[in-house]
Amino acid sequence: MDCPIKTQENREWLLDYSAGRLDHQHAVMVERHMEACPDCTRFVAEQRVVWEALGQWEPQEISPDFNRRLYQRIDQAKPASWLRLLWRPLVPVAATCLLLVAGVALHTPTAPPRVESVEPEQVERTLDDLQMLRELALTPPEEAKTSQPM
Repeated sequence: MDCPIKTQENREWLLDYSAGRLDHQHAVMVERHMEACPDCTRFVAEQRVVWEALGQWEPQEISPDFNRRLYQRIDQAKPASWLRLLWRPLVPVAATCLLLVAGVALHTPTAPPRVESVEPEQVERTLDDLQMLRELALTPPEEAKTSQPM
C-alpha cells in the first residue's frame, strides 16, 4: 500500500480508520502501513484526539423561550421596500438610457444645404470658365515670361 498522505490516494481510509468506520480488510492494510510510516501513525493519533474531544463535547441547552425570541427578531427585521429592491438595478439602466439619448441628440446630422435650381446657361458658362482656367494653367511659366513685352 502506498502512503495515503504522500500520494493523496485513499486518504479517506485514514480518516475512517481513525473514526473506527473502516472495514476489517482495509483496516488491516492501514495497520500494516502504519508500522512502517510514522507520518500516517501521527495523523491517525491526532485524528483520534479530535474524535475523542468531539465525543466529550456537550451542546448547551436551548432556553425555553428561544423560539419566541427567534421569531420576535424575525418579525422585527424590516423587509426591504420595493423601491430599495429596484433602486440598484434601475440606476445603471437609467444611466445607460440617458447616455443613449444624449448620444443620439448630439450625433444627429444636420440637414444638407438646399440646392437651388440652376439654369442650363449658367452651367454652360461655368464649364467654359473652367476650360479657360485649365488652358491658362497649361502655359509654361518660361513662355509666359518671354512673351511679355519689355
